[in-house]
Amino acid sequence: MRSFLEKIRDVTYRECRRLLSRPIYLLTSVGAMLFCYLFFLTFMGEGLPQRLPIGIVDGDQTALSRTIVQSVNASPQVEVVGSYAAFSEAREEMQRGEIYAFIDVSPGFQADLLANRRPGLAFYVNNAYLVAGSLSYKDLTYVSELMAAAIKQQSLQARGVVGEEGLMPLLQPIAIDTHPIANPRVNYNVYLSNVLLPGVLKLLIILFTVFGIGVEIKENSTREWVSTGGGSMLASLTGKLLVHNFLFYILGLVGFILLYGVMRFPMNGSIAWMCVALFVFVLAHQAIGIFIIGLFPRLRDAISLSVFYGLLGFTFAGF
Repeated sequence: MRSFLEKIRDVTYRECRRLLSRPIYLLTSVGAMLFCYLFFLTFMGEGLPQRLPIGIVDGDQTALSRTIVQSVNASPQVEVVGSYAAFSEAREEMQRGEIYAFIDVSPGFQADLLANRRPGLAFYVNNAYLVAGSLSYKDLTYVSELMAAAIKQQSLQARGVVGEEGLMPLLQPIAIDTHPIANPRVNYNVYLSNVLLPGVLKLLIILFTVFGIGVEIKENSTREWVSTGGGSMLASLTGKLLVHNFLFYILGLVGFILLYGVMRFPMNGSIAWMCVALFVFVLAHQAIGIFIIGLFPRLRDAISLSVFYGLLGFTFAGF
């Protein structure tokens, strides 16, 4: 009589043969996960979008308006790609998606400024693109504040106020020290990839477990599967899922190498405990897959519920 370990070994060999005989298994596990690693880590490789295209409607055509363009181009996140003769032309470009925002410099801007008439500088931002619109608005506001501070500094220096100790209390009475909580590094690659990639891995584990057991039921091969395990359901499940566990554990380790090795993401913890947590992570979601396929033996229903459950993880991931 075979021992329990021998039964697990036989089921494991059988599952390996099934995986190798059906390329769709490896394609939907290894291929899909590697594609997600490549897609997300390269799509957001710079952390924040850079050189977002914006425009300017320069109705003043003075040295000051040209200084505004130079100041905006000095920012790494936005770039003036077009100068428009009229407001309507810039608006049409923004509606077509060619630019995310534009600056409207009114005629007589420099003359009004020199005459202390407080001219206005208008920004128009397309917030239909949430990230691009908000970042463009943030940079344009920041540049305008810097320019206002520079003009005020020159005015104060002309009145005899010199030195940092004399200027700073007037330019910035309150010193602001900003600490973003949700995204402290202001890096969307670190912020999103640390959540999205484990979420995708979790979804694949559940789907793969459900499909691996459900296809046995669908093809009426459960008798062969259980008989290979010597009639022991525990040995049959362990042998079958052991291969899947090893496969997804390796994919998780590849993710660790890419995130915290290649991409240099910050990790405030121990890599050893992360590896232990990864093993428990894979086991937990395999258990969820077993529960779902046990609750709904029909493969179509089980996969639908698995997708629904897996997508909820992204909803509650802390965005």
